[in-house]
Amino acid sequence: MRTFLIIATSALVFTLAARNAAADPDHQPDAEHHDMSAMDAPTQTLQAYANAIASENVAKMETYVASEGKAFTIFEGKGANAGWADYRDHHLAPEFANPDLTFHTYKYKDISTHTEGDLAFSTFSIEMVYTYKGEDKSRTGHGTAILRRHDNAWKIVHLHTS
Repeated sequence: MRTFLIIATSALVFTLAARNAAADPDHQPDAEHHDMSAMDAPTQTLQAYANAIASENVAKMETYVASEGKAFTIFEGKGANAGWADYRDHHLAPEFANPDLTFHTYKYKDISTHTEGDLAFSTFSIEMVYTYKGEDKSRTGHGTAILRRHDNAWKIVHLHTS
């Protein structure tokens, strides 16, 4: 069943991307969003989630994800977590508690969101500036998110970052 859901979700993402590209072939994603009021609701959710990561506020992060059971999945680097509790307890908590790692900047940029009904998907860049074991580093990553509207709130149901 889980494999079917992943395949179905992937097919939906590609279908929506093709439909949106055909509808507006000249669309270019915004360079960077600063004014949250100008963003659509799913993009606001992603930006708020990234801000919570930057402040290492796990409780705030949880308000932006589908936190029940295994409704949230994340593929990050070589890791995969099924369920918010799994990700929170086995990835975030150890990472944020690591005294050798300090994040200075963590931002989602160039967010491009496409919404259809109660589903939305976004692509984005991730800007990170951090210190690891005394060495300053910076990195630009990329991400894809799937969000679902439930009770008038957008929740992240899947993230894939690299």
